[in-house]
Amino acid sequence: MDNSTKKVASYKTKKSLTFTTWLLITVGIVGSFVIWVFAKPVIVNTDVTPTGFAVQGVAINQTSGYVDFKNLANNGIDFTYLRATSGNSFADDGYKSSCTRAKSANLKVGAIQVYSSNTTAAVQAQYFIDNVGNQIGELPIAIQVPDDQISTATDAQRLASLIQTLYSHYNHDIVIYTTPAVQKQLADTIKDTKYWLIEDNTDNKAAENQFIQYDEDRTIGSGLKAVKMPTSVFNGTKKQFEAYK
Repeated sequence: MDNSTKKVASYKTKKSLTFTTWLLITVGIVGSFVIWVFAKPVIVNTDVTPTGFAVQGVAINQTSGYVDFKNLANNGIDFTYLRATSGNSFADDGYKSSCTRAKSANLKVGAIQVYSSNTTAAVQAQYFIDNVGNQIGELPIAIQVPDDQISTATDAQRLASLIQTLYSHYNHDIVIYTTPAVQKQLADTIKDTKYWLIEDNTDNKAAENQFIQYDEDRTIGSGLKAVKMPTSVFNGTKKQFEAYK
């Protein structure tokens, strides 16, 4: 084989290798793109407040771990309720720092006291006052009433006394955070206090229902920052909500 023939053969080999290399690169890029399209996390649109409402928020307790309040604010959340105390036996030691961080994210804040039928109203009220102090936030103080805590007339009267004691101390509105079943049980005992109703929809827009929890496990945000939290709406206008200061 003469030199010119060798050069042609070499050129063809190099050209063939170059074509093969670029073909492999192209296939790799296309393949990677296809994998990315089908494997990337589904982005859930979570910043839409349910139709008919202007404001929504979440309820947080100590088991929620560290919460990125700015992420919540960036995904359509306007307020957060923080569980502060339960009966007279549990207090969230991170409550005050969470309250400060939530406010820095421009979220309105409310405190939650979990009612216990095993402890007097006076003891529960004092426990809340001792642990929360004046850092109660802008929203009504929420007293969460589990289904099994109102079984007698005495239980209901004790709850009424707790509401009155906290209202007298703080001169601040109170809301009862509970299910429709408990709301019905309390109808004859507690007349003027409004409710934060635990539902799985937003159908019950009665005036007495100041808040409505419509989803117990709603996804907020997307990707690595996505979190699941009990999510509620404020049953009023944006202007009424902004009046809480």
